[in-house]
Amino acid sequence: MRFQLEPDNRGASDADLLDDLRKVATLLGKNFVTRDEYEGRGRFSSSTVQKRLGSWCKAHELAGLERIRYYNSSPKECLESLRRVADRLGKTTLTTVEYRSNGGLSLQILNRHFGSWKAALKLAGLTVSPLFHERASREELFENIERLWETLGRQPKTSDFAEPLSYFSCAPYKSHFGSLRKALEAFVESFENSLEEPEDGATQIAPLALPSTIVQRHKTGRGISWRMRFLVMRRDNFKCKIDGCSPATQPGTVLEVDHVVPWDAGGETVMENLQTLCQRCNSGKSNLPMREG
Repeated sequence: MRFQLEPDNRGASDADLLDDLRKVATLLGKNFVTRDEYEGRGRFSSSTVQKRLGSWCKAHELAGLERIRYYNSSPKECLESLRRVADRLGKTTLTTVEYRSNGGLSLQILNRHFGSWKAALKLAGLTVSPLFHERASREELFENIERLWETLGRQPKTSDFAEPLSYFSCAPYKSHFGSLRKALEAFVESFENSLEEPEDGATQIAPLALPSTIVQRHKTGRGISWRMRFLVMRRDNFKCKIDGCSPATQPGTVLEVDHVVPWDAGGETVMENLQTLCQRCNSGKSNLPMREG
């Protein structure tokens, strides 16, 4: 698919930002809005509002809303907040998405007091979610955007960066790129640049199966470019080659591209040795061959 960005909000005036903040406050039935409450409901990023208007509290003052008192919360109050949300959900592990969506404090104040989300959970007597990522690479973040965009069939929004569709929240994107918008722009630029690269690897047809006694160097890299992944999925009609599931008929289906003959067994990264599998089938197949013997 083609990845096209929606109109940029960066040309909005201060009045537009304040009007949007008031709308979210009205939607919530409150006279103040935390940054986490604004994310996913507001038209803009909370960081944009803060930078343009001086601070989050200043934005509330200019919008005629009540100034937030949460930023003065003590470490003890922060830990009590974490435990309260975990108790409400009946869980001993907590993700940032769950915490924000259930009335938690700003993640910024937690980082300020404890240094990291992981450290805050530990002090609160909670465990870190298995989905927690210490530090995602640029490539992993781009792959997540691509998977979201193809699954949704549109540009992902802030609210889409949550389980189960997204492997990452918006936080690592803001950390890497400054904002989600800049991350999307960087992704599209990188994707378009990959389209201009000659597909030399696609013309190098290597044997799809090698005897286990023969050791041969690979002629192609293991990584699959975004363009090649798209071409493989389009060839396979965006359906899993094992169970036939597709995002078009089964929303939530995540498609991946797999080596038919595993890379470890000598399979090359060429169109003839690639296939579309859903995430479940690909995880089950792993590095096994498609057939026994």
